[in-house]
This record gives sequence, C-alpha cells and structure tokens, in this order.
Amino acid sequence: MITQREFFDSMAEKWDIICKHDTDKIKYILNLLNIESGAKILDVGTGTGILIPFLAEQAGKKGEIKAIDISDKMLEIAQRKYKYDNVSFICGDVLESNLQHGYFDFVICYSMFPHFSEKQLAIKIIAKYLKKGGQFAICHSQSREAINNLHKNTSEAVSEDNLPQMHIIKEYFKNSDLETIVEMDNEEMFVIVAKKVIRDGSF
Repeated sequence: MITQREFFDSMAEKWDIICKHDTDKIKYILNLLNIESGAKILDVGTGTGILIPFLAEQAGKKGEIKAIDISDKMLEIAQRKYKYDNVSFICGDVLESNLQHGYFDFVICYSMFPHFSEKQLAIKIIAKYLKKGGQFAICHSQSREAINNLHKNTSEAVSEDNLPQMHIIKEYFKNSDLETIVEMDNEEMFVIVAKKVIRDGSF
C-alpha cells in the first residue's frame, strides 16, 4: 500500500487539472475569518498552494504566510506558481515541526483535515501554534458527504480519510481550549472555525 506522501507526490503534476476549487467559495470562507493586514497565517497542507494568492491578498505585504505540506512535489508546484516575499514553504509534517508556539493569528486546514489519522491529537498539537484569541479553521468548498465519497473512491492511500461530523470536531476543539465561533455544514461547503480561549498559564 502506498503512503499518503507517495500518493500526493504522484498526483502533484496533474493536481490542478483534476481538482477544481470554486474561487467564490474560497473567498466566502476566508471572509468569515476577517483576516486583517499584517496577519500571521499557517496554511496546513497547502498542496499546490490553492489558498496562497487569497491569503496574500488579505494579509498584505506586512503579513506572513507559512505554507506547510508533506509532499515536496506539491510544494515544488506551489513555489513555481507563487512568488511572494512574505510566503515561505515548509516541507514536512506539521505535527512534527518546530514551528513557534503562540505565533500565528490564523491556522487554516483547507481541504486536508481528513488526512490526519489521529484528528484529536492533530488539533491539540496545531492549536499550540496559535496566539491567544487566534483562529483555527477547518474548511472544505464541498460538502462533508462529497469529500468522504471522493476519498473512498480515489486511492487506498486516502480511502479511510474521513471528515468527521461537525459535533465531533467541536468536541475536539473544546478539548484543546478552542471555542467554536463559526459552523457551516451544508451541500455547498463544510466550515468550522474556533477561537483559542485565553487561559492563564497556557499558550
């Protein structure tokens, strides 16, 4: 059985052809976050950089975007497409990275959260990178059902990669000191956003 990394590496060159993302939906989702100029953003599982131009526009030249992905082939394409002074690309597993705790205003998992095998643990680790009051977004520009069916029928490397129901993710957030502030689960998209709760003595 091939690994996730091998699967995404093998798909990289044709990814942008076979995976179409609705730009209007992306803009709508990102507008829910109210990203301000100068924001520090972590784009988890950036792939070929789908969100990069939208994030760069919203964060502005004073903003900072770190885009991380396990697939170096995907990142090569993202770097080829986008040349921004304030965007840096990191090849690696976000759960094993040495990113600074309490640093980011926004952490965004767009169209990638199902690929974490231990989802509660993933949220707990990634939440540490957020500033107090920072926002953690898990979002898809398709329905939960469509995402899960797509993975089931694509490759054995991702066939078990399911997007949990909203109430389960809300519980995961709650267990990691994250308070849900936006939730949308319909035929058009799946979006859940939580804010990092301020607690004394915690990141």
